[in-house]
Amino acid sequence: MTAGSNKSNEGQLTRATLLAFSAPALPIAMMHIPAGAVIPGFYASHTGISLATIGTIFLATRIFDAVSDPMIGYWSDRSNSRFGKRKPWLVVGALISAIAIYFLFTPPPTAGGLWLLVCFLSLYFGWTVMEIPYRAWSAELSNDYGERTRISTYIATFGVLGTIAFMSVPLLPMFETSEIGSDTLSVMAVLIIALLIPLVGIAVWRVDEGKGLASGRTSIKEALKAFRTNVPFRIFAGAYIFGGLANGLFVALFYIYVDSYLMLGAQFAILYLCNALSNLMSVPIWYRVMGSIGKHRALALSWLLYGLLLPAMVLTVKPGADAFVPMIVFAIAIGFSEAAIRISPFALVGDIADYDLMKSGVNRVGSYFALLIFVAKMNFAVGGAVGFLILGWVGYQVRQVNDGLADGGLFWAIAGIPAILYALAALLIYRYPLTAERHARIQKIIVRQRARRDD
Repeated sequence: MTAGSNKSNEGQLTRATLLAFSAPALPIAMMHIPAGAVIPGFYASHTGISLATIGTIFLATRIFDAVSDPMIGYWSDRSNSRFGKRKPWLVVGALISAIAIYFLFTPPPTAGGLWLLVCFLSLYFGWTVMEIPYRAWSAELSNDYGERTRISTYIATFGVLGTIAFMSVPLLPMFETSEIGSDTLSVMAVLIIALLIPLVGIAVWRVDEGKGLASGRTSIKEALKAFRTNVPFRIFAGAYIFGGLANGLFVALFYIYVDSYLMLGAQFAILYLCNALSNLMSVPIWYRVMGSIGKHRALALSWLLYGLLLPAMVLTVKPGADAFVPMIVFAIAIGFSEAAIRISPFALVGDIADYDLMKSGVNRVGSYFALLIFVAKMNFAVGGAVGFLILGWVGYQVRQVNDGLADGGLFWAIAGIPAILYALAALLIYRYPLTAERHARIQKIIVRQRARRDD
């Protein structure tokens, strides 16, 4: 390794570089996984905001993202400053996110729909400004198919550690109960801010931006045409929409399912912690599976397993104290199945951008990650909104006794519909054409194209 270099003599990124680069994923996960999995249920239980209003707010934030996400990706690809192409965006996004997370996690007793809407809009905008350039930067650190999987694995590992950190806070002895309430969310907000700002600063300071992909100017019209004509991207995007909607439904309703239906609200943090620990331990397993059968096939397998586990959970686990042990088993099994979902999509998008680069000669990696992150947020929002609207339509009442129709609506929303969507996602992604061998050929073509331009 040479002085000032991020790479070892073998051409791989050094472990120190990967740790510095991936560490911001920890506080990012502490912000955004709870925003989808805990905050909606918390606001439904602790404020006067109705389930239908929460669902509508989810949709409103995604309409805003429909404009902001593509623009941030486009501007990030075209930007250049004395501090680098991607780094200034991370710093600004981290500051916006820190402010938004504090107010979202510490609502006053009188908080209403407007408070939740403004906080969500601010949080997701800050996430957009930070996350899209961050993921584009990850693809530009290396052009290698396997090395991108390694980078995504490190980021996913820190993301799981962020989930573990978040769910460990309610278990601290300073709290009277492990149930997530106002006091625990206030502590979490301070902890997230204390981690986010310095870890982003270290990544910006320690890690080179990377030579990455070739550059080139492009218009929005040309970018949209490239997205439409990129066959690997179309296949991937379709599968990711199905899988993401399924995940959005499940994640948004899981807290209500555990707290209101199973009556295990005090054990929710323990269940989520078991899920995250299983996820963390299974990351190396899925990393090897991806190296063996390919990133897209591993993703298909992960979605299939997830889709089988959810119906099994709602059909076998009955409410009450006896539900705790079987729910631990399902939390661990689901944690194992979803690890590839954390790694594979972001590694695949860099390869998809390479395919576009080969065809057009233009670096649109930021725009591709913008679309991926927009779809991810849209999936959570639409999935969550649909889930809450279904509960509203069937008359489900949080923390009250419900009839068979209401409970059935919850079962279909959290397991039945997601199982169907996961199966569709797995079938579609299996047709994805960019294998490791094909990507290697694409890289050789790009190198020849770059050499001709340099001559």
